[in-house]
Amino acid sequence: MSKLWIDIEPGDIGFDKGIGISGWLIRTGTQSAHGHCWVYHRRIDQNTWETVEAGPRGGLIRRVRTVQPNKVARIWRTEQERQAILIQSNKLVGAKYGWGEIFRIAFRILGVKLPKHKDNPNRVICSNHAAQSVLAARPALKPLFEYAPYEIWPGELAVTLSSIEWTQDRIADRMLSRVPV
Repeated sequence: MSKLWIDIEPGDIGFDKGIGISGWLIRTGTQSAHGHCWVYHRRIDQNTWETVEAGPRGGLIRRVRTVQPNKVARIWRTEQERQAILIQSNKLVGAKYGWGEIFRIAFRILGVKLPKHKDNPNRVICSNHAAQSVLAARPALKPLFEYAPYEIWPGELAVTLSSIEWTQDRIADRMLSRVPV
């Protein structure tokens, strides 16, 4: 088992560079190492997971993932929060792919800023799905997101979730240091 697969649990958010033209467009247009993300749902075996993720072929679907992530974020703190992420992720399955957001990213590469589109939960890219799932579990985090869930890109989501994780770790460390031994 690879080290990147160790300790992943349902409700975690995975990231990688993405594949094909959409992965390249997202990475290039957003100047990020991350072009794709997903929600882990169920471990199938040591190196295989069932995930929910959005892609140009099929929109938001359940997928069997055997490719390792290059980053994993765990934002849930309780079983209730984990279940809320999984429930919201499941609710969004079947949404069509958010090509409008991909075009917005493509035009950004050309130096043209298109206006933001209106929220349409029936059309998502991967990061829109993951952000909606996280915020369904922890709505109090919304002010920490610079962008609305329907306009956040994978790289920005990775940065935001990393900041939240870092803060959670510092708070936990402080709480432990205050406990008398």
